[in-house]
Amino acid sequence: MKAFDFLKKKQKTSVKTNTEPVLPHNEYYERVSEKLGILQVVLYLSLLAFVVLSFLGNTDMITYEKFYYFVKDLNASAETVDVWNTDSVSYPTDDVQSFTLYREGLAVAGKSNVTVFTATGRLTVSKTVTYTNPVAVGDGKYLLVYDHGGRQYSLYNSYTQIHAGETEYPISGAAVSPNGSYALTTSSADYTSVVSLYDSNFSILNRYKKNGYVMDVAINSKGDTVSLVTSSVKEGQFQTELMICRAQETTALATLKIADSLALSCTFTENDIVQILCSGGTYTYTENGQLVNSQDFLGDTVTCFAESEEGYAVVLKTAGTSEKKQTLVLDSRGNVMYNGQATKQIDAVSRYDSTVYLQTAYGILRLDADSGSYEEQLCNTEQKYLLAVNDDEFLLCSPKKATYMSFD
Repeated sequence: MKAFDFLKKKQKTSVKTNTEPVLPHNEYYERVSEKLGILQVVLYLSLLAFVVLSFLGNTDMITYEKFYYFVKDLNASAETVDVWNTDSVSYPTDDVQSFTLYREGLAVAGKSNVTVFTATGRLTVSKTVTYTNPVAVGDGKYLLVYDHGGRQYSLYNSYTQIHAGETEYPISGAAVSPNGSYALTTSSADYTSVVSLYDSNFSILNRYKKNGYVMDVAINSKGDTVSLVTSSVKEGQFQTELMICRAQETTALATLKIADSLALSCTFTENDIVQILCSGGTYTYTENGQLVNSQDFLGDTVTCFAESEEGYAVVLKTAGTSEKKQTLVLDSRGNVMYNGQATKQIDAVSRYDSTVYLQTAYGILRLDADSGSYEEQLCNTEQKYLLAVNDDEFLLCSPKKATYMSFD
């Protein structure tokens, strides 16, 4: 009995009381959770089916090499930092060079070499070419390099050359869209200018033929709208025409005469607004050809300019003088953000958002177009090419190397 009583006492002491709180039970939220769980599974299966069908439907375009370069390019394009890992980068010296920013890094096109650096200053592309007058155009998906006056051109991503082509007639200009579509301007046997538009897979989309000189072409960020400005001489005077088109349509959205002066540039700003710079002024239109704004230069001469999605920054020289300069900064709709006299001789200009960098013989001026304030950094600018990186940082590119500089 004693042994039995002891065993009973021991069993009692081993029992633990469950003191954890009982969670409330809500049938409504349980049903919602179940439905969302089923929806999640359906979405995953739909994604898997889409990927499989995409591969099966494009087997001719999918190769091991393309997939390998895609992964490499994705890794390089994601490499963005606030500052470079080095103060400068070096590249092959050439007597003819073109510089542009590409995916926040630097691209340098020479007569014999195309070099691309990432946003951290890491070298990713060094491709041998044979061009006489190379021009680099970088924006978004691809870097485009063409031989101005020649027939060769090539396209690059952050890792390698992905396409090389040759036109029938010499190339006089080019444009590239963030979505990868691009345009080449040439002549032909029957027309003064022909603009050939290609998609991101290098296939022809459209051709625009003009009996006049196409001075510039722009493609919007989606790649579905193109604008081109054509200048010609009539009765001893320049006349400029704007044409806006859908990429794959034969009928233009708008064709209109915009100025009795020479076209210098055209660009798409925010919300697909078309902005044109001519020797006599600037003109801003909607994609349907409705005039939004215009600025008359009143006889002043354009000495240098920079274009961006935010609008133009233009340096003007007053007629009849050699010292008086004017800096004009426009927003994306052609409104004047800043209009003031430049205190020094301006040799070049570059823009990032509302910050405008002005290159002088003795350094770089930074203009805040919103406040109108100036700052100056003294440095050697002789034979240097200016590129605005962001609000505080810029690049000065010489024939041998590019130096990263900051106002901070």
